[in-house]
Amino acid sequence: MRQSLILGVALLAAACGPRPSAQVEKVELCTVVGDYGLEADAIEITVSNPRSLKGLKAEDFDLVNNVPAAFIDAATGQAPVEYADDGIVLSVNKNVLRIDAKPFHKAGKPEGWFKRIPWELHCAADSALNVSAAQVTGEHIAVLDDCETGSFTFGGLTREYMLHLPKDADGKVIPNAPLLVWQIGGGEYDKDLMTVATANRCLVSLPTEGVPCATLVFALANPNYHYSASLYPEKIELIDRNNALQMAFIDQLIAEGKVDGGRLFCAGASSGGGCTMRFMMQFANRFKAAIPCCSMDPIVPIHQVEEKYPGQYADDVEKVWRGDCVYRWNGTDMVLSPMDIDAFVKLPMYFVHAETDRTCKVASTYAYTEARRRLGAADDKMLIYSDEDLVRWGVAPMMAHFSWVPLLDDYSEGSPMDWLVKKM
Repeated sequence: MRQSLILGVALLAAACGPRPSAQVEKVELCTVVGDYGLEADAIEITVSNPRSLKGLKAEDFDLVNNVPAAFIDAATGQAPVEYADDGIVLSVNKNVLRIDAKPFHKAGKPEGWFKRIPWELHCAADSALNVSAAQVTGEHIAVLDDCETGSFTFGGLTREYMLHLPKDADGKVIPNAPLLVWQIGGGEYDKDLMTVATANRCLVSLPTEGVPCATLVFALANPNYHYSASLYPEKIELIDRNNALQMAFIDQLIAEGKVDGGRLFCAGASSGGGCTMRFMMQFANRFKAAIPCCSMDPIVPIHQVEEKYPGQYADDVEKVWRGDCVYRWNGTDMVLSPMDIDAFVKLPMYFVHAETDRTCKVASTYAYTEARRRLGAADDKMLIYSDEDLVRWGVAPMMAHFSWVPLLDDYSEGSPMDWLVKKM
């Protein structure tokens, strides 16, 4: 009896004694797709002994080199600096410590040109819980981890895709959902699928907002697409062939009951804005609405040529649209064909651009909207961001081309994304 009592007291003392030092088994980073790539918003640390996590407080931890992922701080208009308040919140599940924080650039703090100092997590209560980016053993990406990936072949092309399908409260895929297909920019052409999916918030914007809409993006290999691509039939034929492939894949999703063929939407930025225009030229009767953002010029040359007279760009676009201007798949090949003008002008579009965009001139948006108006379009909308508008969304005026940032972040009343959601 005496020995049992002594043993019990010893065990109680051990249980109530000082918290043992943690032994870290793995470090996992939780990330989200931000406006400029991946941002970390939580760190999960798995330890061998759950007791080593008892009594820890948020104030025991400090993140360093954790800088918001943006060109400028929207509040100050200056370069982002480390958070004064990291916004740390602790939670413990058995032997896993989760540290939620304000989102910060996954790669750490910028230092000079193209260099970054990796982030670190410091723990004043236990140095064993000091971890750094170099110790990360795994990563979770919100929304993208739940996406389907694969490849699809059509018309002699094979392209990889990533598809988000919305789920209900029970985690079941919602059938016959609306679909937004995003057309990638030239900076993502001929890149791997993950680069495409994380370049901006194209796949995650609607899901993060809680909108039950499927989102789709393809990794396209158009290394020869550049300004005035419309001068080269082989270049615009490839754009249209890519679009035909995407439409064939969408038809498969419709046949499988995954998306609603009556609620298809398209958007894209830069080269993707131009490809959105060409997609709608081919398949206007299939889509409910489209958002071309900071569009390139795969219809007529605009960006590296000057107008010979005011209105020339719109005249040139209108002339092209009235002739044989799109390539369509006829079962064996892509064939130059006329556009369905009636369906094209009935399809509502919301054009987005920045006034001082130096990569894709706002003249392309003005030309497209004017040419559509002449053909009979009556439901188009246009939003031209000023430099002041861009700063409010963390975009420096020198980077005015990035008008897809406010586009994909803003769901306020009357915004393009609000307009899109209300059509779903």
